[in-house]
Amino acid sequence: MYYEVYLDSIFLICFCMNRYLLGLTALCLPCTATHARLWAGAAVGAAGELLALLVPVGGLPLRLVLLLISLYGMEGIAFGCWWGRGLVKITEGLCVFFFLLGGILKLLLGLLPGREGGLAGGGMVLLLGAGCYEGIRLLVLRRQKDRENCRVILYGADGRSVQVEGLVDTGNSLTEPISGRPVAVLEQEIWERLYPEKPPSGMRVIPYHSVGKPAGILTGYPMKDVEVEIGGVRQKCRDIYIAIWQERLSETGAYQILLQPAMLEK
Repeated sequence: MYYEVYLDSIFLICFCMNRYLLGLTALCLPCTATHARLWAGAAVGAAGELLALLVPVGGLPLRLVLLLISLYGMEGIAFGCWWGRGLVKITEGLCVFFFLLGGILKLLLGLLPGREGGLAGGGMVLLLGAGCYEGIRLLVLRRQKDRENCRVILYGADGRSVQVEGLVDTGNSLTEPISGRPVAVLEQEIWERLYPEKPPSGMRVIPYHSVGKPAGILTGYPMKDVEVEIGGVRQKCRDIYIAIWQERLSETGAYQILLQPAMLEK
């Protein structure tokens, strides 16, 4: 039996599929991955997969070793993570999206009879793969947006409480310099409703670099209990700091407090 294999077509398919998988994984993990590194990682992975396919000796064991090495190199280059729990999380994410994207792609290809191998078949795989990637990406982004929007209940002096709309700001890494506790940013108008006469004790000066200005100083106060409700699930965030922002955080008024993601870690 005679087979004609187009190596450039195989490399292109592996390269694009690796890029899709890396891109989806990057959406779900708090790791740094630039577009250039994602493309470079996809190229390294595709080269390793092609080498595993062409190696003339060693059989299946050697091919598996080459695939594992290419996977390791692809993850390390794309995410800059070479060991530890971060690498495990990245591998888990790639596996999940591999089976999800591969399963959907196989189902769609099965609905298109008459498409056999060659460049035409490769082009169809790339086209359907791109469609699957974009669909999954939009679903992930929509789910993340739902998770970022929340309701926050704040408690103040003399039993006062205020419920406001919040946003889990993944770019907010503010911490109180002395204790290292996470800091949420609250509009001053809301804070004055909680403490109309005098603020609580324990005032801190909190430097920042990314809240609407290049750099500055915020005034913060400790708060023992804050309740956060996301997707119908309510949890308490204890021993945090509230920094006061004198202007509106959202031009549309969609939220009045920015939460630090570390507040929600159990």
